[in-house]
Amino acid sequence: MDILNRIDCNFIPVINILESIDWYVNKLGCKFMWHDGGYAALNVTLNNPIEGQGNIKLGQAMITLVQADEVNPLYFTFDGRKHPIINFYSKDIIYTHQTLKDNGVEVSPINDYGSLKGMDFVDINGHLMGICSF
Repeated sequence: MDILNRIDCNFIPVINILESIDWYVNKLGCKFMWHDGGYAALNVTLNNPIEGQGNIKLGQAMITLVQADEVNPLYFTFDGRKHPIINFYSKDIIYTHQTLKDNGVEVSPINDYGSLKGMDFVDINGHLMGICSF
């Protein structure tokens, strides 16, 4: 038997839970699932029907926003550059890049690594995140 079966969620600390829910839903297109006190769950995609409980789709990692007492923008450095803490996947990174720019999201240029393309963006709380496509 496996010790771990999947990633349940990625906790992201936020300054204001309601503003962050709005940002993730309206800027990134995440699907709001639930909000209870200082927690809010969002689904990244609903296009892959997978069995689960209610709105939770097994095999898909959820984003859980957490109202934090204090938020320091999340990233780490690698090779002298800031590196994202979470990397999302997009089937069409050019469309995603333009949509995020149109939505007023701070985005990096698209980097071409041959069979992999990637970009970074900054969320409403200053967290550095990435998007890749291959």
